[in-house]
Amino acid sequence: MSIVKKRISTYIRDTLGIDDSETVNDLLREYCVTFQEYLVKIPEYLESSSSDRLYQAAHSLKGCAGNIGHGQVHELCLQLEDVARTKNFVAARSLIGQLQSIAKELGNDE
Repeated sequence: MSIVKKRISTYIRDTLGIDDSETVNDLLREYCVTFQEYLVKIPEYLESSSSDRLYQAAHSLKGCAGNIGHGQVHELCLQLEDVARTKNFVAARSLIGQLQSIAKELGNDE
């Protein structure tokens, strides 16, 4: 299990009080699927210059990340919301790149 997944699992256990390994793994797996789905949608919204959809997707992913304890993604999505509001698509590309890097880390099961 990657370091990122271990941190999220610890958050689920310690903060959410869920100690059942199967439930923790299900929550983590569902988050990873959701994260990957948003990493398909978000660049599409950027390419179509749809700042409203970009904002909404960033907002939704921010909520998912916050609920599961993935603070780094939560913070990046907060920033992505801001750049979507101002239509700063150059900054959005950088943030999306950072999210994509994190997704690779999250999927890295050593």
